[in-house]
Amino acid sequence: MATLPDAPGVYLLMDERGKVIYVGKAASLRKRVASYFQSREAENPRLASLRSRLADLDFIVTENESEALILEANLIKRFHPPYNIDFRDDKSYPYMVIRVEDEFPRVMFMRGKRSLDAVYYGPFAHAGAVRETIDTLRKVFPFRACRGREPGKGTGSACLDHHIGLCCGPCSGEITPEEYGRIIDGVRRFMEGDHKAIIAELEDRMRREAERQEFELAARTRDRILALRRILERQQAHSLKEGDQDVFALHAGDLDACVTVFYVRGGKMLGKQDFYSTVPTGSGEGDILAAFLPQFYMQATQVPREILVSHPLAPPERELLEKWLTARAGRKVAIKSPRRGEKKRLVEKAAHNARLSLEVQLARQASDLAWISRAVSGVQEGLSLRRLPYRMECYDISNLGSEDAVGSMVVFEGGLPVRKDFRRFHIRDVQGQNDAAMIEEVLERRLCKLSPQEAAESGSGGKADRARARLDSFHKRPDLIIVDGGEQQLAAAARALARHGLQDIEVAALAKRLEEVYLPGREEAVSLPRDSEALHLLQRLRDEAHRYALEYHRAQRERRTRRSLLDEVAGIGPKRKRSLLRHYGSLARVAQASLEELKGLTFLDARTAENLYRALHPGGEG
Repeated sequence: MATLPDAPGVYLLMDERGKVIYVGKAASLRKRVASYFQSREAENPRLASLRSRLADLDFIVTENESEALILEANLIKRFHPPYNIDFRDDKSYPYMVIRVEDEFPRVMFMRGKRSLDAVYYGPFAHAGAVRETIDTLRKVFPFRACRGREPGKGTGSACLDHHIGLCCGPCSGEITPEEYGRIIDGVRRFMEGDHKAIIAELEDRMRREAERQEFELAARTRDRILALRRILERQQAHSLKEGDQDVFALHAGDLDACVTVFYVRGGKMLGKQDFYSTVPTGSGEGDILAAFLPQFYMQATQVPREILVSHPLAPPERELLEKWLTARAGRKVAIKSPRRGEKKRLVEKAAHNARLSLEVQLARQASDLAWISRAVSGVQEGLSLRRLPYRMECYDISNLGSEDAVGSMVVFEGGLPVRKDFRRFHIRDVQGQNDAAMIEEVLERRLCKLSPQEAAESGSGGKADRARARLDSFHKRPDLIIVDGGEQQLAAAARALARHGLQDIEVAALAKRLEEVYLPGREEAVSLPRDSEALHLLQRLRDEAHRYALEYHRAQRERRTRRSLLDEVAGIGPKRKRSLLRHYGSLARVAQASLEELKGLTFLDARTAENLYRALHPGGEG
């Protein structure tokens, strides 16, 4: 490491095959790369995994940190290293484009790769919105619609648009490039938020035309004003008084993240865009956003004065990004994480969209049959299973306190949930918070249904047939049992299987902290690639089991807390209990009532009133 330069730059870490697995920037290459091997980083699971694959490195020295930031973003897009946060766009959004390099600039609809010699506005929600905006603007600013670099048709004659007033006629020499440029300037001013000034200019022109009794021209100008107002009405308004903003909100799961971007121009929402990425182990929300922003603005055509983010960035990263963006925009750019007011509400709205977009993306992914097939095959290959795990059962324990411990069993067949086979268990025999022992109890109760004796007892006859139908899911043999937890939970599951002579059923434990898989007979856990279909499927199984157990635990706890002292008083049933609580409002106010008052209630007899008073005042006098 001492041979590395003490200078700013970018370093590339490679595995034994020479594949780039991580790209990073540094103010000092020597110090940053050395930090990967210092003892204080030993507990970082992400770095431990990275070091285990590291075989070689390379570096590129830059003039300063800002240049390193740009180079890092470019190299991430080039190599897509697995240990970097690399976002992908959800789709190619449509833009309105002005080809400013033309003598008579075109205003066009465009998708895909951007050009440096054009000005882009958007993105818009859909292609129709772009085309409708262009058509409306032509009624106000008569720019040409022909698509060639030179205006006009091959015949040299003016087009129909010119004859009906939708084109100013540059092809027939009726307007100079300078005059045409002023028309395009009007389009740009309007799209960049100068709405009020342009409408005020048109209103002033309409008044002058009316005063000169040029009523036909005044009516045409009026129609142009109405057309512009229709564009503004279609845009979602916000009450933000400041100028332009880009709003970035992140929602991150255990494996995947979505960043939603709102484009606000002149206080109007012009569009939304979603970006997705897998999340490297140990990455915080601020780290993910700090990695995303340079990738985003390397492609962006506009940098607003203010950038709002849902999670604060570390000060060094924020300051570096602000410095780079300020230089790129040619004016001051600030990155803020608002804590109150309209800006905070706007960020929260973007965050809500990010959460929903990620849920939709994962649901779409989980219903893709090709994805499911790869996921199930990936589980077999990644865990070295003897057969394809068609039926997978996952078990979890919900045990938040000393009472109401429960377990859950969820079932996936062919990579899809079979909800009719889901089961819940109330823990009977284990006291205290011993998850491993509870897993063993749940599996003991589930696996006994697979024993030959149990199957024979429910083999025929009317009552036996009904019992078999109720237990049908328990009689289906799983190919793979997954338990939530680590080595202790795995050992407990293996003991339950061995006790029933079912060692041929394969078992694994999925640990949540690092998403590692523990297998019998292996000293080290298996780490499936974080972007693999197999790990996503296992995580979905585990999360579904956790949700199912937690729902049952909450229901049990609520049922217990709804019970009160009134349930134990002789003579008071559900109806009298409801009447007492409706009359007094709470148990505390019932306790404040005297015996005479209780006896005076029309819905209590004297003996029940005395029983209630003694229960509420133990040791007291009647």
